[in-house]
Order: sequence, then C-alpha cells, then structure tokens
Amino acid sequence: MSEHIVKIIPKDPFYKVSEPTLQSVKTFLETRIHCDFIEVEFNEAPVFVDCGTNLETISCPQCGAKLDFDWWGNVMDEVADNSFTSLEAETPCCKKQISLNDLNYDFPCGFACCLICIYNPEQIVDDKIINAVQSILGIGISIVEAHL
Repeated sequence: MSEHIVKIIPKDPFYKVSEPTLQSVKTFLETRIHCDFIEVEFNEAPVFVDCGTNLETISCPQCGAKLDFDWWGNVMDEVADNSFTSLEAETPCCKKQISLNDLNYDFPCGFACCLICIYNPEQIVDDKIINAVQSILGIGISIVEAHL
C-alpha cells in the first residue's frame, strides 16, 4: 500500500523554527486534520525534502531547460559534502548561479531545516490551514506532496 505524505516546509531553506513552535503547529494540525499521524523534524542544516515517486522532471528556473538527473545527483553530492551550508550551483544550460531550492521540480520539492509531515491525510490541506500554519510559524511555507 502506498503512503501519501504532505510535507510542510518554510520557503527559506535556512530558516529555523524553534522546536516549541513546531510542536504548536503539530498540535494545531492534529485538531484540524484526520490522518494516520503527524511528525515534526528539526535539523541544523537544510535537508532535501522530496516528493517520493512523484518526481518526474527538474528544470532550470532561468531558461526553462530540463536538467539531467545525473547532473542534479552530482551537484547534490557536492552540496552534501559541504553539509548543505550552501545550495548554490551553476546550471549546465545557461551557466547561471542558482539555489538548488529554486530549481523547478515537477512535482514540487525543496530544502528545509525543519518540516512537518502529515501521513495519509483524509482531506486536502486547504488554504485556511496553510494560512494558519504560516501565521504560527511566522514565515511563508511550501507544500511538498510525496507518494511512497
């Protein structure tokens, strides 16, 4: 059986939310969403927040060219070797410096120091919930939908 995970992350990959604030979001979501369970994760450096089997393509935000998964994997290895302290890379297509967080991932992915994972929600995480979570966190958020 496949799992559907809705991952909530700050738009800024280096933004650190305090653990008590993450717990506040978790408590809020537990009263609003029927799901298997909700987890929160806090990391010192950004981690890649993937969409699981949903990822089909990655493209350049500057010129729109599709990027090769081998190129992306090599760049990910390089930034991992530096503990994700920088997400900057030069695109092979237009030779522009970009953040790996700003690549166009289809389906959306991102990087974050903290995330909230909602496992198998029974309803859509709608704008009302998203706005409330943004208010609690004090920053804009992105949604990454993963299927495993």
